[in-house]
Amino acid sequence: MCDATEHFIKRAEKYNSSARWVDDKVLIRKIMDLAGAGRGDCVLDIGTGTGKIAQAFRSRVKHVVGVDICGKMVMQAKGCADQIVLTPAESMPFKDNVFSVCVCRQGLQFMNMEAVLEEIHRVLKPGGRAILCHLAAYGEKDKDESFLIQRLRNPARKNFFLPDDIPCLLRNNAFRDIESFEYISRESVNQWIDNAAISKNAKEQIKQAYRNASEDFKRIHRVKFEKDDIFDSMKMVIVSARKRVVNE
Repeated sequence: MCDATEHFIKRAEKYNSSARWVDDKVLIRKIMDLAGAGRGDCVLDIGTGTGKIAQAFRSRVKHVVGVDICGKMVMQAKGCADQIVLTPAESMPFKDNVFSVCVCRQGLQFMNMEAVLEEIHRVLKPGGRAILCHLAAYGEKDKDESFLIQRLRNPARKNFFLPDDIPCLLRNNAFRDIESFEYISRESVNQWIDNAAISKNAKEQIKQAYRNASEDFKRIHRVKFEKDDIFDSMKMVIVSARKRVVNE
């Protein structure tokens, strides 16, 4: 497993073009609608990266803070947040109960889940909302092949998710009103693997994994081979949850 900071230093310059979902306006709008943040709210964007999520909130809320561990990534986020803090999400330098909304899109797979969920709970105001959006396998039939491909693309990845994993963890960390929504992102594999952080050999292994995939995987992911590219309907799960108010 490689270091996540090292991984994203390599990916930073090409990150915004590394997947269709990165700048998907429909997906970003869904996240914002679930957050329900307004003019008086302070929003925390965990794993802000190049700032796409923070940027969407910035003109609509009181204050947006982005956190990340990779300085080279956040150099691409200039002007996207009111404040950017370089810090591990597992130990953030914020007071308790300060944010109305905490958002994380495609960051939890690189973090210690128990620690970061405790931190999200700590910094959220009572009644504050967490919106967590992450790539997941569809279920038991495709998980082994999905996780293999995800591991090859992101050697820094620590966590691999099934659809119910994050809701269960939130439930165990004193969140309530938990809802999950699926979002399917149709991705070009050539685009998805061209991220400057994986080797030519790993790219070929990913393509070979698709060629050798089971019929279940190909059916579930609607895999299509087209010229020299491969297309995959990747499943993202968006989870909305609320920090309990005292005495609820």
